Amino acid sequence: MNKENKNNNLQPRSPIIAVLGHVDHGKTSLLDYIRKTNVVSKEAGGITQSIGAYEIEHNGKKITFIDTPGHEAFMKMRARGAQAADLAILVVAADEGVKPQTEESIKILNETKTPFIVAITKIDKPNANIEKTKQDLMSKGILLEGYGGQISWQAVSSKTGEGINDLLDLILIASELEELKYNPNEIGSGIILEAHQDNKRGITVTVVIKNGKVKRGDSISTETAFGKIKILEDFIGKPVNELLPSSPARIVGFEKLPLVGEEFICKEKEDKEENKNFKEKNNIQESNLADEKSLRLILKAKDLGSLEALSQIIQNIQTNIPIKIISESIGNVFDGDVKLAISTKSLIIAFSSKVEKTAESLARSNEIQIISSDIIYELIKIIEEKIKEIENPPDLGVLEILAVFNQKNLQKQIVGGKVVFGVFKNRFKFEIKRGEEIIGDGFILSLQSNKKDTNEVREGNEAGLMINSQIEIKVGDKLIIKK
Repeated sequence: MNKENKNNNLQPRSPIIAVLGHVDHGKTSLLDYIRKTNVVSKEAGGITQSIGAYEIEHNGKKITFIDTPGHEAFMKMRARGAQAADLAILVVAADEGVKPQTEESIKILNETKTPFIVAITKIDKPNANIEKTKQDLMSKGILLEGYGGQISWQAVSSKTGEGINDLLDLILIASELEELKYNPNEIGSGIILEAHQDNKRGITVTVVIKNGKVKRGDSISTETAFGKIKILEDFIGKPVNELLPSSPARIVGFEKLPLVGEEFICKEKEDKEENKNFKEKNNIQESNLADEKSLRLILKAKDLGSLEALSQIIQNIQTNIPIKIISESIGNVFDGDVKLAISTKSLIIAFSSKVEKTAESLARSNEIQIISSDIIYELIKIIEEKIKEIENPPDLGVLEILAVFNQKNLQKQIVGGKVVFGVFKNRFKFEIKRGEEIIGDGFILSLQSNKKDTNEVREGNEAGLMINSQIEIKVGDKLIIKK
């Protein structure tokens, strides 16, 4: 088909709109009002933690919205939303003005060259200041209409509905200027927005279609995954046989998880030879178990976007100790994850993932900690607390030296003392505290209580020790072992 015929086949399509802005500036509440739903109350912590795609109708014309998360951990997910969109709405709250994620959203829009409209939200608030919000935007290079620029804007309230119809009118006007088209004769293609493993249906992928037609039964592929569309659903979960561009869709049929943000293409026939050449992604990272002071983590999340966000923010934590991500995968926490944690001495972090009962029992019996939450910043806070414990570990046991018996060989000093705190354990490394100063360290070669070998001596009891240390132990010294 020549280029002229191809252009003759072009048909108009509805706009795909990304909604970006700072956390809690009213992005999801705005869409709630537009869709007459109440999604925000269902979101953990009141923030959107995955990309949702929705289709509405205004003045007889369809509009597809992509709701992107506002929390700082979800930068890549916001960028994907902008890349998949034709236009964007930059949401800025009238009571707070430009905030850190607002600036980041502006950067994403500029980098992706996505046209956008500004929605100044929360104008019903007593402390709303629309003029100051406009000035904040102008200071960041956003020149609004009526203020020396050409960027359209609309003040809105998701509580009262004021300005929302006008905002939708602006979207339709802006999309007409973009002259959005698609070719129905080309193969179906689009963007992967989200992917997760469904226990009942298998791999389920959220997409937005950009060109051609996507049909049930089509072969579908990305750069890293392929399959056949067994189930095709519209954005409300209704089974359909085909969908046209700008439609959000859910697809079941990939043989392995595609990467979020990838482009997909559809074909009526499966290319088996091509399928052999797909890349495999290895999510397991090698662990250096020789690091005594390191935090080893096994990450689990409900979907790839959430896993990516969790992994990214963990890797950006400022710390003096290494953080080793042993494994990262989606789905529930199973006993296999716990077994890996046992062998690698790792902590399991589960973001919106359920913990299977067998895994919970195995973890409990082997003292493996599983930290689970639906809110990402709660997990990060706990991880930061774990880092502090490793950097400054609490005392496990403290023994005060009461007698020194043999010090001819510093590598086999024989001393006696009393456990004044906690539990003193055999074959542990210890610090030597003299007065208020740590002067060295050593290792417990053997431990006795009542002249019998033992693995531990508890607080209030006396003990005899053979120790290895370069420091000559003195009466009054305290030997401290850490957790």
